[in-house]
Amino acid sequence: MKICIFGADGRTGVEVVKYAKSRSFEIVAFVYRESAVTFSKNDIKIIQGNVLDYEQVRKAVAGCEAVVSALGHIQGSDPTMQTKGISNIVQAMKESSVRRIISLTGTGARLPDDRPSFIDRILNYIVTILDRDRMEDGIGHARVLQGSDLDWTIVRVLKLSNSQKNIKNYTLTTGGPVELLTSRKKVAHIMVDLLEDKKYAGKMPVVSRY
Repeated sequence: MKICIFGADGRTGVEVVKYAKSRSFEIVAFVYRESAVTFSKNDIKIIQGNVLDYEQVRKAVAGCEAVVSALGHIQGSDPTMQTKGISNIVQAMKESSVRRIISLTGTGARLPDDRPSFIDRILNYIVTILDRDRMEDGIGHARVLQGSDLDWTIVRVLKLSNSQKNIKNYTLTTGGPVELLTSRKKVAHIMVDLLEDKKYAGKMPVVSRY
């Protein structure tokens, strides 16, 4: 399967690329800064661009069979980057007849049946106070995917870590409770595995502690 990974130069995106490569996927890595790439570029097509530029996004998606979005904010980025970026990705996917997309956001993007823990509520409250734009952008990006007719899945986490422990297993639930810290490496495994697993198509699973 040929996949396009957006945000491939980010800390989570790098792990997605590494795991997808180990699974023998053909990879198009869309990066904002090629100088930030830390994975081996062998057998990987690198496209440097801005997800806010539709033509660049369209060219990256063309010819792919699925998309993974590991987009994240950096200093000085557009506060609505994730929402605008995913809108461009959705449009490009429709133009190229690509159906499957896996994206990532925080548990602040709530669903009516969620079962957030006390610490989940507290941490998201703090984020709302300190960085409301980022919170609202994550929610906005989810709404774009929910309003599309694509085969989307949005993986939700509470807080990411850089742990490099081997991934033996993981648990996804439809409403939580969420685990406190989820390694970027684990998220990468989940997102790539879900490309071929439609169990959570049209859903927003939580990486759970159980």
